[in-house]
Formats: sequence, C-alpha cells, structure tokens
Amino acid sequence: MKNVWMIIVVFALVACRDQSKNHSEEHSSADTINEQLDRHLPDKPSLELNQGQKWKADSSTNNNVANLKSILIKFDAANNKSVDAYKQLGNELQAGLDKMIKECKMGGADHDALHKWLEPLIKQVNDLKSSADEKSAEAKTTEIREQLNVYSQFFE
Repeated sequence: MKNVWMIIVVFALVACRDQSKNHSEEHSSADTINEQLDRHLPDKPSLELNQGQKWKADSSTNNNVANLKSILIKFDAANNKSVDAYKQLGNELQAGLDKMIKECKMGGADHDALHKWLEPLIKQVNDLKSSADEKSAEAKTTEIREQLNVYSQFFE
C-alpha cells in the first residue's frame, strides 16, 4: 500500500511540473506577441502638422528640446559607450524631460500635439535607463536621437 501512494505522489509531481512548464511557455508566447503588437500597432494617433503648418511651441519647450539634443552631443563626444554610461545618459535625459514638463506653459491643440511627440520620447528614455546591454542601449539611443530630430519637423 505504501508503494502505491509513492507512485501516485510521483505521478502527481510530474504532472504538476509539466503543467507549470506549459503555463510558463504560454506566458512567454503571449509576452512576445504583445511586444510585437506594441511595436507595430500604435495606440495613439500619429503626430501631424497643423493644417500644413508647424505647431507653435513656447520658448521654454524649444530651449528644453535644444538642451536634450546637447545632452546627446555631449554623450557622443565623451566616446564612452558602456552600459553605465548609457544609463547615466538616460538619467540626464530624464532630468531634462522633467524640467521641460515642469516649465511647459503650452495649451490647447499645440499642447496636445506636443504630447503626441513627447510620449514616445518618455518611453524611449525609460527603456534606455533599464537597458541591460550596450547593443540595446545603443539602439534605444538611436531612437531617442531620431525622436528629438522629429521635433523641428512639427514645431517652431
């Protein structure tokens, strides 16, 4: 009788372990699909010109965008591409974003357009700060640089 119980316990443990493995594989697949959807299906309308004209930004916002660009220029000149250097870059960019948000006095449709430009940048900076390796940090920095360069196409 003791042997029968031991066999039942062993089978139960094996069954639980297999079920747990399938469950974690399902989560892994779902996470991968969600990541792909996030990259390919924008959840917000894209930024467009204001009836063919650039949006009006306040001088503080323009100055803060210039400051963010100068942070990147300074990073490039330092020529230190370690993970720690990228994380420091992320922290400096975050401080610049915080300052820009705090000083912004824009309103109305111009302000709404700014948010369409700003929200991806905030996410990119957050991703940069949590980068685990140089390759992903470099890729995120390239995205940030491109997003900063888009600013002048839509705002004056």
